Amino acid sequence: MTVVLTNGTVFVEEELREQAAELVRRAQDRGARAFSLAGDDGEPVSVPPDVSSFLIQVLRGLARGHFAVTALPEELTTTVAAELVGVSRPTLMKLVRSGELPSRQVGTHTRLRTGDVLALRKRRAQDRRAALEALSALDDEFGADR
Repeated sequence: MTVVLTNGTVFVEEELREQAAELVRRAQDRGARAFSLAGDDGEPVSVPPDVSSFLIQVLRGLARGHFAVTALPEELTTTVAAELVGVSRPTLMKLVRSGELPSRQVGTHTRLRTGDVLALRKRRAQDRRAALEALSALDDEFGADR
């Protein structure tokens, strides 16, 4: 089974794609959500949940026969940033204008640091989680009164 790395592109043979598909099927059958690796000594090495989630997505893409993995650049366009944050581009521009999301101008184009965009994405996810927990607590409180 040959894997060739050329200019950051990984080419795999069909056999590896089939192995990925089988691994995804077995993981789904078991309800697996995390990976562990075996060290050279045979001892299991736990893989953090975020890395496990990433690996599962890569395996699914590989199993389907189409995926690309690439590092994010240091700066993003507003379109890519909006997609990462999960908002429309006009909403993202409102966040930029309000100062909630730092940016810089490159000619007439707005550029955003990837770290700032990912930090905003994380804050928004935490805010959503906190709001859901507060709503759940209210529901529990009022549900107990019934």
